[in-house]
Amino acid sequence: MCRRLAVASAIVLLLVVTSSGATLNVGPTQQYQKPSDAFAAAKEGDMVEIDTSCEYGGDVATIRTNRLIIRGVGPGRVKLPANGRHAGGKAIWVIPAADVVIENVEFSGARVPDRNGAGIRAEGTNLTLRNCRFYDCEDGILGGAGEIVIEGCEFAHCGPVPQPATHSLYIGQGCTKLVFRFNYSTDVIEGHLLKSRAKESWIMYNRIADENGTGSAVIDLPNGGLAVIVGNILHKGPHAQNNRVIAYGMEGIKHERNGLYVVNNTMLYEFRRPSWFVRVENAPAGFAPVIRNNLCIGKIPLTNSPGADAAGNVLVSTAGEAGVVDAARFDFHLKPGSPCIAAAVDPGHLGDFDLTPRFQYVHPCKGEPRPDKPKLNVGAFQ
Repeated sequence: MCRRLAVASAIVLLLVVTSSGATLNVGPTQQYQKPSDAFAAAKEGDMVEIDTSCEYGGDVATIRTNRLIIRGVGPGRVKLPANGRHAGGKAIWVIPAADVVIENVEFSGARVPDRNGAGIRAEGTNLTLRNCRFYDCEDGILGGAGEIVIEGCEFAHCGPVPQPATHSLYIGQGCTKLVFRFNYSTDVIEGHLLKSRAKESWIMYNRIADENGTGSAVIDLPNGGLAVIVGNILHKGPHAQNNRVIAYGMEGIKHERNGLYVVNNTMLYEFRRPSWFVRVENAPAGFAPVIRNNLCIGKIPLTNSPGADAAGNVLVSTAGEAGVVDAARFDFHLKPGSPCIAAAVDPGHLGDFDLTPRFQYVHPCKGEPRPDKPKLNVGAFQ
């Protein structure tokens, strides 16, 4: 199977995950009353199933058992408000364990004394999250090593600390690969909607939008690395702290392999000060970001990078010129007569990975196959 097909097959939301160990049940009538009780008893490879019908306020925990599957069972998500408590001064859940999978859990209200409290502090290797929500946390997720996969998750109203700023998602330099797809990140306070120092950041088919937030960058890649940004809705709102949409290398390039591929995104810029849709700083000689087939709405240039491989982009001042259905409601599907219809160039390849978008975002926190038509549209929607 070629890499394009392998990746496309992998991008299926909420995959069924099975456990090789025992199942530990959590709930008012179950063996374990609280998630932390089950984590303390769990062995490697076990599954912890948590009843979603009640709230587990203040039940903070440090998860040390490898290969756990933690899953909310029932309608909705498991509710985990911090209620003023924290694990080790770090987070609601601190996870030094490896290969942990978490599904259907909501983390809210994370606060710690040093003002850097997370819903999850990721300290182990390889973490997967599906259908989780992070609300009103100083950081949604902080840390990360190995491969971090986040899909179908929501980050909202996080980042309420200005100095040093906290963020909806902050992936550290120990992460070898971030895969972020079919997610919704919005209304951050002060910080970034997505900040990644990972060696590779694959950011595909998301809605990452300031909306009414007062955040900084929409996507911040401060140390460069390999970044693939495909099929997203990106919004720089009118109340933001600064003017960065996609920012690459702002704190210096620190990875051996670097590349920036910005393909078939729809970007809306409503901030009062000028900028660029794609800002590149401190890049090595000969660095050429690939910027193709993006619909860019706003009165700013595409990029400050003179060596950019830019083609097929449509830059317009207003949503009316773009011919989208309803930008005020973040519906960026194209109306008949849009200049974006069938106007894309070949997205190209990254090695044997085809950069052609195969999916498109469905709100909230879902995706669908992108319709297969003879000619590709510019932007995030076919």
